[in-house]
Amino acid sequence: MKEISVNLDKLIQLRKEHDFSISHVSATIGYKTPTGYWLIEKGERKVSVPILYLLATLYGVTMETLLQVTD
Repeated sequence: MKEISVNLDKLIQLRKEHDFSISHVSATIGYKTPTGYWLIEKGERKVSVPILYLLATLYGVTMETLLQVTD
């Protein structure tokens, strides 16, 4: 069965390409502190569909772009 997960490397890549700080992304998607988003990038916090949507909108990509499929 294939597993779908958030591509953390892609999240980091897009943040750096847009020259956004962790603080900026965190505030934009509604976290009160930068730690909220930092935990996502470190793979220690699950990403909800609404947060995934906000990240995709922020970076101007589809939600599917932020996902990866593994066996």
